[in-house]
Amino acid sequence: MSVLQSFRPARGPTVLTLVAALAFCSLGVWQVRRHQWRTADLAEKSARITLAPVSLAEAVVDPDASAFRRAELRGRFELGDTILVGPIERGRELGARVFTPLRLADAPDAAPRVLVDRGFVPQSETARFLPPDGGESDVVLVRGLALPLALRDARPGSREGRRTYFPRFSPDRPGLVAKLNAQLPYSLQAVMVQSAEPEAGGLPIGEAARPVSPVDHRGYALTWFAVGALSLAAWIEYGRRRARELAGG
Repeated sequence: MSVLQSFRPARGPTVLTLVAALAFCSLGVWQVRRHQWRTADLAEKSARITLAPVSLAEAVVDPDASAFRRAELRGRFELGDTILVGPIERGRELGARVFTPLRLADAPDAAPRVLVDRGFVPQSETARFLPPDGGESDVVLVRGLALPLALRDARPGSREGRRTYFPRFSPDRPGLVAKLNAQLPYSLQAVMVQSAEPEAGGLPIGEAARPVSPVDHRGYALTWFAVGALSLAAWIEYGRRRARELAGG
């Protein structure tokens, strides 16, 4: 039996399979390109960590360009507006991250605050960092990394009905930033700071963050290429089975 006689797929399924395989492979190529772009972007952001610290005034002019630049701020924490984000894991330990707005030293009451990710606290210590009924901390020096804060939908609101715990928070998610700002009676700066060192007493545990990709582009690329290959394999098996059925019919 010749090759053509042993492989006889119908025209319709052949066209559909080839179109689908081409689409899957195109998606795979797109993910490869995204991976290449993401790798270069992460390398650029990682290199910024070694640059000289940026001032808040410089950072808010272009938050994206200042992402992962070192920053130093002095002010008082608005302890009554602290939120805990979690539960999250650090290594094998379960706990939460502590977020508190910082009022810059000598800033007027109406000035926007800087949101600070103060770091991780273990679950057994979270009660110590629950917000009191108002009040500020003593003057503190915060050293960390500047991160853009997506304020697109954020508006000041009221402390009435505020939430102490957030199941998740990401500075690049406008909806989450808006929910946080809605329970604060003041605006936030377009840049937040992630503390890079533990506070006095050891908690919260601030540590320098490294930029990471939110998406596994290589994994997605392999998935799309694999789906395309499986589509072609299924089409080949279908063509062989149909040839046998026609030969036996």
